[in-house]
Amino acid sequence: MIAAIFAFSSQSYQAQNIQPFLKHALSKETAERIIPNLNIRYDGKSYQRDVNPFGLIEFLFRKGAHLFVYGSLASAAALVLRTFRARESVAVSLSLLAVLIVASLDEWNQRYSSERTPTVQDIFVDLIGGLIGLAICYAISRLFRRARRAYSLRSRRDR
Repeated sequence: MIAAIFAFSSQSYQAQNIQPFLKHALSKETAERIIPNLNIRYDGKSYQRDVNPFGLIEFLFRKGAHLFVYGSLASAAALVLRTFRARESVAVSLSLLAVLIVASLDEWNQRYSSERTPTVQDIFVDLIGGLIGLAICYAISRLFRRARRAYSLRSRRDR
C-alpha cells in the first residue's frame, strides 16, 4: 500500500489527470447534473461546478482517494498492531503516527514530481482519512464482538 502511494505521488499531474476521460465519457450538461452546485477553495484554487464540472469531479475524486487510501492504511496498521495485543489507544496512536509519517513523506516526494505541488492541507486530509478509517474499523470490530458475545450467550443458554 505504501509503495502504491509513493508510486502515484511520483507521477506527474498529467499522468493522473482524469479530466480527459471524464470529458469523453460525460457531456458537460450531464456532469453538471450529477454533482451538486459546489464552490470549493483549496490550496489557492477554486473548483466550481458551473465553471469546470470536470475539474470539480476530479478534485472530489482525488481527495476521496486520499481519504480512502489513508483510511485503509490506518485500519491495516491498527489491525496488525491489535494482533500483537497492543492496547486500543496505542494501536490508534501508532496508526495515526504512521499516517502522518507516510503522508508527510508523500508530500515531500511530490516536490520532485512534475506539475505537482506538496501541501500541508493534503496531510490534514490524509489524517482525516486515517481517523475515518479507524472509526469504521473499530465500529465494525465492536459489532462483530457484540454479535459473537450474543451468539455465545445464546449457545450457553440452549445447552
